[in-house]
Amino acid sequence: MNKKLLFIYNPNSGKQMISKKLADIVDLYTKLGYDVTCHPTQARCDCMNTVAESCRLYDKLVISGGDGTLNEAVNGMMSAGFDGNFGYIPCGSTNDFSHSVGIPTKIMTAAETAISGIPFRCDMGRLQERYFTYVAGFGTLTEVSYSTPQDVKNSLGFAAYILEGIAALPTITSFKISFESEERCGQGEYLLGLITNTVHVAGFKSLISDSVMLDDGLFEVLLVRKPKNAADLNKIIAAVLKKEYDNEFIDCFKTSKITIRSEAPLAWTLDGENGGEHTVSVIENFPRALGVMVAKPKTASDAGTNADTNTDSDLK
Repeated sequence: MNKKLLFIYNPNSGKQMISKKLADIVDLYTKLGYDVTCHPTQARCDCMNTVAESCRLYDKLVISGGDGTLNEAVNGMMSAGFDGNFGYIPCGSTNDFSHSVGIPTKIMTAAETAISGIPFRCDMGRLQERYFTYVAGFGTLTEVSYSTPQDVKNSLGFAAYILEGIAALPTITSFKISFESEERCGQGEYLLGLITNTVHVAGFKSLISDSVMLDDGLFEVLLVRKPKNAADLNKIIAAVLKKEYDNEFIDCFKTSKITIRSEAPLAWTLDGENGGEHTVSVIENFPRALGVMVAKPKTASDAGTNADTNTDSDLK
């Protein structure tokens, strides 16, 4: 008897390429011995609800879409207590998660990796009750980063991009916050906050560190203060250009949990999607909570450190 596979895809992600490859993907999975059930997402939260209701009824789960679709999928998995290894075919405009964990960019290669790849367990983050795969951020710069064309990002790089944002200070909103963690506490007026577990954020590589570990139970935190005068601005520019992020104007550190309090509700972006507004934001790391099929084991130099040695087992 063939195993059962649930394939959930967002037909509107990217340039709708997944719909053009659908017959090829179903044919591939059928040849690999699966009876395939396809579910095109219909509306916001459809992916999350379908995953939560059905992920345990199938032997294999494969998701296709952009980072927003993936975010819905993992929230469905976490709510259902799913502890298997799912497959992911990235077809969004940014695909930060897939670039970080090592999933191929070509659709059919990724489709095969979703079944025949190597299981990798990475950390998950949670803001209040909403999970995220790689980034929680606040600030105007965070919001703008996802609307900036990739070719512009490639030409500017993250450092130049931040400098461009700082140059537009009169039009950028700042936020009065306080933060606390076991490693560090602080307060002040900030332009940008990023709590990440990723190599790529909004299309930028090695955003905070060149040695990010995706399975160490720790976030990389970056908080950029608002400069009060030209001297402060020059120091921030110098620090960004040298990638010396941890100084009196930029807080950069690792932690497994951080609480951020703000005078007014703080609007968050989770994996590029709306993460809600909170005056008290509690962000926690869940070590190795997510199992995903990747093309090769991760190493300290290119992302994480672990790749499960078990074979591609059935979903639990």
